[in-house]
Amino acid sequence: MRNIVYAIESVLYNTVLKVLWWRRPKYHKEYRVSAVTIFKDEARFLSEWLEYHIMTGFDHFYMYNNNSTDDYENVLRPYIQNGIVTLIQWPQEHGQIAAYQHFYENYRSRTQWIAFLDMDEFVVPRYKTDINEWIKNYEKYPSILVYWKMFGTSGKMHHDDHRLTIEQYTVCHDGFATHWGKCFVNTDYDIAFFNDTVNHRAIVLGNFMGFKIKIQPVNQFKRFVVSQYHLSWLGEKKPSIQINHYWSKAWDVYDIKRNRSDATFKENPRRNMSYFYHDEHRCITSDYSIFRFLMQLKLQMKEKGLYPLDKKN
Repeated sequence: MRNIVYAIESVLYNTVLKVLWWRRPKYHKEYRVSAVTIFKDEARFLSEWLEYHIMTGFDHFYMYNNNSTDDYENVLRPYIQNGIVTLIQWPQEHGQIAAYQHFYENYRSRTQWIAFLDMDEFVVPRYKTDINEWIKNYEKYPSILVYWKMFGTSGKMHHDDHRLTIEQYTVCHDGFATHWGKCFVNTDYDIAFFNDTVNHRAIVLGNFMGFKIKIQPVNQFKRFVVSQYHLSWLGEKKPSIQINHYWSKAWDVYDIKRNRSDATFKENPRRNMSYFYHDEHRCITSDYSIFRFLMQLKLQMKEKGLYPLDKKN
C-alpha cells in the first residue's frame, strides 16, 4: 500500500507540478554558491576540504565551530582574512540543525545557493569542472538533491596525514545512496521546516495561486524526490554529479568520532558497531571520479604551502 501511495505522489509531482514555472533566481547577491558546515576537531582535514571546493567553484563558506580544541583557528585564519570563510562560534551540543537554521535566518541574503555539507563530503561534478556551470541547468528549481557515493575505510587502520583524503579512499558502495544525499537550496525560498533531514532533503515553501505549497527537491534528472523509495535512476542517463561521502576514513579516525558526541543526535549512532558494518560491508567496488581533480588540487595546495608532503612537522 505504501508503495502505491509513493507511486501516486511521484506521478503528481513529476507530471502536474513539473509544468509549473518556479521563479528563476536573480543573481544580485554577493555570492552565487556557498556551503555551510558545522565541525569539531577537524583541523587536519580543513585545508583539503576548503581548497577542493574553492577549486570546483564554491564562492564562500559559513563554518560553525562546535567546541573544537585543535588548531582550527590557525588553519582558517588566511581564509577568513581573504573573505572566503565566515567563522561562527557554535558551542551548542547536538547543534547541527540549529546552526543551519541560524545561517538561514542571518546569512541567506548574501548567497543565492547554499549547500549543507559535512567535512567528510566532497561535491564531485563528473563532467563540468565548476559547480556554477553545473547549477545553471537547475536555476528555476527551489532545491536540488545530490546523491551520496559512500566510501568506507578501504581497509586502512590508520589515516596517512601525508596524503590527501580523496586519494586514500577509493573503495565504495556499488551504487548511489538514492535515499540520502545533500541539497543545494535556492535561498529565495523559505525552508518549510528545520529537522534532522533538512540537509538531506530540504523541502521549501512556494507560492501557487496565492497558496503556500511544500515543494520537494528535484534530483539531478529534474525528478521530484517524493520519498526515500523513489526509483531515481530508472531509464535515466549517467549521473552528472555526486557527493563523495568519506563517512569513516581509516579506522583510527572513525574510532575518534564514535567516542565523542554527535553534532545531531544525543546518542551517537557510531557507537553501535552494526552501524559501521552496515556500510563497510557494502563497499565492494571502487570509484575514481574525483581523481580528475586530484593533480589540480595537489598543485594548488603545493603553491600555497598546504600540500601534506611539504608541511613541516
